[in-house]
Amino acid sequence: MKTLTTTIKRPYLREIVAGTKKIEYRQIKPYWEKQLANYEPPFLLRLINGRRKDAPEATIEVVHVEKNERTGFYELHLGRVIDVQRGEMLR
Repeated sequence: MKTLTTTIKRPYLREIVAGTKKIEYRQIKPYWEKQLANYEPPFLLRLINGRRKDAPEATIEVVHVEKNERTGFYELHLGRVIDVQRGEMLR
């Protein structure tokens, strides 16, 4: 399965890992148009909190992608959490 990697702020990563945040939003911009054109659900989304080598990260399954023109955001509908690295830093 293909994996898309991006950064995310810690509070949002914490909610995704806990299972309370089921949709990740990304603005409809040329960058995300290009990125998402290469991925057909289901695919994996690797979310990293920062750029440090030891930053917390999680890999999540994306089951559906919706382009919401009204709000101006892509909605990445999240499935199961595949893996969490350095999750103790999310507490």
